[in-house]
Amino acid sequence: MCTTASSFYSKKFRFLVPCFTFLLFCQFNALAEVLELGGESETAHSNGTEPVTKNTRYESSVSAKEKNVSADDELAPKLNRSYRLRPRDFIRIVVINEPDTGIERRINPDGTVDVPFLKKLVPVSGMTITEAQEALAKEFKRYFKQPQVVISISSYAERRIYISGYIGKPGPVSVPPEETLTLGRAISMAGGILPRGRRSDISIKRMVDGKMTVIVKDLRKIDSGEQPDFVLEDEDSIYVEDSRF
Repeated sequence: MCTTASSFYSKKFRFLVPCFTFLLFCQFNALAEVLELGGESETAHSNGTEPVTKNTRYESSVSAKEKNVSADDELAPKLNRSYRLRPRDFIRIVVINEPDTGIERRINPDGTVDVPFLKKLVPVSGMTITEAQEALAKEFKRYFKQPQVVISISSYAERRIYISGYIGKPGPVSVPPEETLTLGRAISMAGGILPRGRRSDISIKRMVDGKMTVIVKDLRKIDSGEQPDFVLEDEDSIYVEDSRF
């Protein structure tokens, strides 16, 4: 009886040993994969000859540092830096790390912007974003040591020119934000000059220093490249005359 029991347990033990070994092997592989993901080293080659070992965790920390850009870069407006602020532009102003200074305001018709924190109107129209930031930073220096001012445009003032006469689609033409609009392009956007329209004498009315000025352009010379295309301004009025007169 004892011999039979001993033989039974001996066979059972021989069966369990491989199973237990297999389980340990699986657990070891799983642990190795976790460690490999957390701190594996990968081998790169410098100049195609010498192997260079880089630790993944170290690379991750370096990458995080590289991505940790300054607050100024995060808030910097992504727009054409040559764009000049205009009355009716809706802008956002904030001093970095000073949230109480953050405001959104529309630039007044006289070109100033009301900054409650400064308790004054600051002229910004006609300035680029960079110039306006520098001008406001000087004002904020009364309250902060090294103020970093960031300005972004929430919405642009609508700019329009008006075309009438012998044109395909008379009426207003919107000037795209941050762009200039030329005479040739504006006429194209308005449907082009009708066959009866005169291309040689196109009148552009513009207010200059409070006085109405009439500028005459020959679109034929612009089309041929003899003259550069004429850059329009907000509120210009274009008139295409009848070629029969």
